[in-house]
Amino acid sequence: MNILRFLLVLLVLVMAFGTQAVAWVTEQNNDKHQQARYSELGDLLTVEQAQGRFAWLSKCYDDVLVELWERMHASTDIVDKEEKLRQLKVLWLSDTALAAGKAQYVTFANTDFTNPYQWYAGTSADEACSIMPAEYEPVALKTTVLPRSYCENRSYEHEWEWISEVTVDDSTHQSEKHAHSLISGKVFVLQANQASKVTIKPGHKDPEFPSYLAARVWLDWNHNGQFESSELVYRSASTGVFQFLLDVPATVPEGLTLMRIATDAGGGSNNACYRVHYGEVEDYLVTVR
Repeated sequence: MNILRFLLVLLVLVMAFGTQAVAWVTEQNNDKHQQARYSELGDLLTVEQAQGRFAWLSKCYDDVLVELWERMHASTDIVDKEEKLRQLKVLWLSDTALAAGKAQYVTFANTDFTNPYQWYAGTSADEACSIMPAEYEPVALKTTVLPRSYCENRSYEHEWEWISEVTVDDSTHQSEKHAHSLISGKVFVLQANQASKVTIKPGHKDPEFPSYLAARVWLDWNHNGQFESSELVYRSASTGVFQFLLDVPATVPEGLTLMRIATDAGGGSNNACYRVHYGEVEDYLVTVR
């Protein structure tokens, strides 16, 4: 039925406005998907992990770093490889930046930012080298924003159920199906001592027969890098859309923190680090003002 409705809309647009209207709809959808993919781009590293990323690339993919230097400088002067790597390290991992808790690092994906193989460059020189997918390339130079890392979580199976859309007040993020999504290119802004309206829209492979899903939301209010039991801010189960009011504390440390959302047709767990069975886990950056 959804396909029939879409085709009917296209037919009406063509009859009323011609092919330009169809092109406009397609362009809008492409822009929306491109924005969503960019928001999910790459990994979110701490300062120590960013330093480890440079060390790993220097060991495993120094040719990629050299190529990046050459793109940046476009110099005809002869500069040896070691000097190019030294200059990049000074630029991305300067003593001043590190003292301020900041570092820059390269993240990789294919050209449309989808990272279909879920491949990530290493974060320590001690890690073994792994083969980068042939179509992957450096797609962004990111800056560290969190001083801490969080426990990993992802679903075992996400083909039948996933998280398709999350809205906090007036800000919405739409995504495709993944075992885990890290939304590092978007920040949800909450107001201290107020309630924010949160909506979680599940995706179903068979929308006519939606699964009964459990949904849970955690928010690291105290910025300690852990999702404590008191930071489970929502828990429910339904076959439809989840909506709730998120009460924001009056005092929250400044800076960014993490919100984790998990849906699970297998029931799920109150432990944010316990792996999801059938659904998806999404992590969002949040700041309180």
